[in-house]
Amino acid sequence: MNKDKVLEANQLATIAANLLHQGILEADRTSAKRIFRELEAGRKVTLTNLRMEDGGTVRMDLNLDARAFNGTLNFSAWRDGVLALVARLSDELREEKPLPVFKPLDDQSELPDSDRNLNLIGCIGGTTHDGAVNALMLGLSPDPERPVVTFSLVYVDPAQFSAPDAASGSSSS
Repeated sequence: MNKDKVLEANQLATIAANLLHQGILEADRTSAKRIFRELEAGRKVTLTNLRMEDGGTVRMDLNLDARAFNGTLNFSAWRDGVLALVARLSDELREEKPLPVFKPLDDQSELPDSDRNLNLIGCIGGTTHDGAVNALMLGLSPDPERPVVTFSLVYVDPAQFSAPDAASGSSSS
C-alpha cells in the first residue's frame, strides 16, 4: 500500500459507521456479544481488511475505552450506545460537512502510548440506562508503521456536554 494514501476523517467515520452497523447492529446477538466480551476484556477485534484503490489492504480494528462509563457496563447498554453513535454519525455524514476532529488532551505526553495517535470525531452517541447518562464517541488511531487503523469506542464524561446552569449568572441576549 502507498504510505502516502490518506483517508480523511469523514471517510474513516463512514467506514467505521458501516462496519459497526454490519458487525454489531445487524449481526446476530451471539456474534455481537462475542465482540462485546472481547472488547470488555481489553482486547482488540479485527473488523475487516479493507482493499484500497491501489490494491493494498488496511486492517480495521476495534477497541473499547469504557473508563468513563457511568454505571455497570453490560451488552445492552453498550449496544444502545453503538446504535446511538452510528445513528448520529449517519446524520452528520449525510450533511456532507467535515466532521470536527479532536485530540483527547492538549498534552499528549499524559496519554498512554496506545492513545497517542487517537483522534476523536466530534459526534456523540448519548444514552441513559438506569438513570445514568453516558456519551460514546468514535476514536480513530492510524498506526504510524503498519497499514492498520484502530477504531475506538470511547466513553467520555457526559457532563462536559451539559448546557451551563442558568443560575450560574451567565446570560445570553
